[in-house]
Amino acid sequence: MFDNKDIFLRPARPADCMALAQTLRPADRAELAASHPGQEPAALLQNFLQSSIHCFALLYQGRPAAIFGLAPDAWLGNRACVWLLTGQLIERIPKTFVRIARRFVAAALTQYAELYNFADGRYAAALRFVRRLGGTFDGTFCQTESARFLRFTIRRN
Repeated sequence: MFDNKDIFLRPARPADCMALAQTLRPADRAELAASHPGQEPAALLQNFLQSSIHCFALLYQGRPAAIFGLAPDAWLGNRACVWLLTGQLIERIPKTFVRIARRFVAAALTQYAELYNFADGRYAAALRFVRRLGGTFDGTFCQTESARFLRFTIRRN
């Protein structure tokens, strides 16, 4: 995995989910609240971890700064749902974060021809980030009580 003096990427653990849930960035917390009303971030992260075939924690100075996951549609399917949640520490390593996310997406695209998910339309930084990773928005959306989520896909070239 990626390793440097202060930054380390490894398979995520349940304890990482608990720690990240306590330090989620406000936009990530709002996105979870809008997409999963009434559910606690720690429980959601545990669920995401359990349903993912691959899940990695990006640690900064020994603490979780982000967790990436990949959940396939079917055991032998061609598509997988890609997800990511970030904590406040991610703001200290923005360039490294983008490099690691690109590696994660590139590796996922070797297994699946298409990655997809929905991004909170209120979160401009997330929409830019999806585009930086090669994602496109097709106009499909899901409206919740408090937010509009825009569907994106990232496809293998």
